[in-house]
Amino acid sequence: MISQLFILSPRGDVIINKQFRLDVPVKITTEVFFRTVKFWKDGDKAPAVFSEDGVNYVHVKVAGLFVAATTRKNVSPSLVLELLHRVAKVIKDYCGVLSEDALRKNSILAYELIDEMLDHGYAQTTDTETLKQRVFNEPIHATEDVGKSSVGGGVTPKKYGFFSASVGQFGSGGAPTSAKRSAVNRSVIATPQGPDESAGGRNEIFVDVVEKLNVTFASDGSQVSSEIDGSIQVRNFLHDRPTIKLALNEELAIGGRDLGAFGGPGRYQGYSAGGGMAVLLDDCNFHESADLSQFDVDRTISMTPPAGEFALMNYRVAGEFDPPFRLQTVIDDGTPYRLQVTLMLKAEFPVRNTCTGLQVKFPVPRNCVNAHPTLEQGSVGSGQQHAAYTQADRAVVWQFKKVKGQGEHVLTINVSFPDEASARASKKECGPATLSFTIPTYNASRLQVRYLQIGGGPTGGADGIAPGGGGKDGKGAHRWVRYVTKSSSYVCRV
Repeated sequence: MISQLFILSPRGDVIINKQFRLDVPVKITTEVFFRTVKFWKDGDKAPAVFSEDGVNYVHVKVAGLFVAATTRKNVSPSLVLELLHRVAKVIKDYCGVLSEDALRKNSILAYELIDEMLDHGYAQTTDTETLKQRVFNEPIHATEDVGKSSVGGGVTPKKYGFFSASVGQFGSGGAPTSAKRSAVNRSVIATPQGPDESAGGRNEIFVDVVEKLNVTFASDGSQVSSEIDGSIQVRNFLHDRPTIKLALNEELAIGGRDLGAFGGPGRYQGYSAGGGMAVLLDDCNFHESADLSQFDVDRTISMTPPAGEFALMNYRVAGEFDPPFRLQTVIDDGTPYRLQVTLMLKAEFPVRNTCTGLQVKFPVPRNCVNAHPTLEQGSVGSGQQHAAYTQADRAVVWQFKKVKGQGEHVLTINVSFPDEASARASKKECGPATLSFTIPTYNASRLQVRYLQIGGGPTGGADGIAPGGGGKDGKGAHRWVRYVTKSSSYVCRV
């Protein structure tokens, strides 16, 4: 199937290089791959699959690292892409984090995992639980590289990771209410150390509801296209493989088959027949081990979760929804040799939420001499924002450390031109503006986890949530749930 599998750092350094066949020039393939990806035609992003000198290259980029395979055979690209994603996932499960430092410290473990997952280039198994019986090397703790990539001319945003911030816990009493990052970024085979098993053995499960928004706004603010790509990600460190039961919104409809249960066409307006807010998913799929026998009855999912990280559910919402941000643009060409652009940003999510790492990028005409951004004086949170013109990208980058819900912010950009005619002619070259952001504890689809029950005990707790419980009955288990909304493609036309 595949002839070679290798992992490169963002600089092109070889970290892992495993050869299965002798039909490719193994000494130069890594160099050819990195040079081709780095200097793709016309400065565009290299495709996931390409061919050079008769060798087919298939790659994915995970946590800033290139995970790639080579072959001379006519194999299915989608099959190899899925295999590479699973290889990266398994290595992350065993090393705790997927980073250059982790791979260098655990290179022997990584090679052992690859040997068990692939035999002569053919996939054997990528199941974390199955590999536990065949892998004998212990992982070495390593750190996760954060914020090494740059966008927008030197802007270095904080990397979004699995539970990068504190997360809330289901339960009551004297249990802790937040989880440390190190509690999640640990190996599934780490040996417990200390009375609280904080080094790797605490009995807990993490559930992350992540939504990525794809929205395009017209110049008048209406939505041209909008879509939510959502996923319920689970990272499982429970002992003795107990069963879990996860319940979603009772008023949840999927596609057209549940339309009648919520009052017909009115369901699309976001309201159920009983007057409550309903949630519509256009389509979804579940992990292969999920038991959906009760899903159509009470929206509960039962399963014996595999060890490590996996996607319990993927879903998609198409159609208009309440966007977290709206951006209005006004361009004034009344001054000779100059365009004055005013960006008015409104955060429309609830005031209790705070967006972290918001960035607005506004391209300006290429023939402009300069662009000078000015922040609104005396505005709320003015000390938490910064704007600068990037000559290389011909764009103004407006950054926020934090943005409170329902907040409004204004930026004025004075764009200078060499002559008056250029200013008027270049008005149509402004924009479109693009936004990138992360909003913790918020989800646009309103999909909620009602409760997470571990073991076969009864559901309880003040909010209908089963308190901690372990082993096969959930006693002593900790459960954490977080909601995160991110931008995938958020474009505002001018």
